[in-house]
Amino acid sequence: MAVTCAHKGAVTCAHKGGGDMRGMIDRVEDGLAVILLEEGGRAYIPAAQLPPGAKPGTLLSVRLEVEGDADPTEAAALIEHLRHGGHL
Repeated sequence: MAVTCAHKGAVTCAHKGGGDMRGMIDRVEDGLAVILLEEGGRAYIPAAQLPPGAKPGTLLSVRLEVEGDADPTEAAALIEHLRHGGHL
């Protein structure tokens, strides 16, 4: 999934569903941007990956894209990484 600011740039995050949607940056805390999604729910993005100039109140276009399937070993390693405070 790509999150693109109304101007330019893209970052990744996770959201269930498919297609395009809109969101707005609600706040940035502890290095994470909280994005409120128009269809409901939230996405959490490392603030360092936001497009230049993005800040609370910035509207974003969110596009979901399939990257592929993770094999079980890759999925387990990613879950372990996230449990220990890592980021995608």
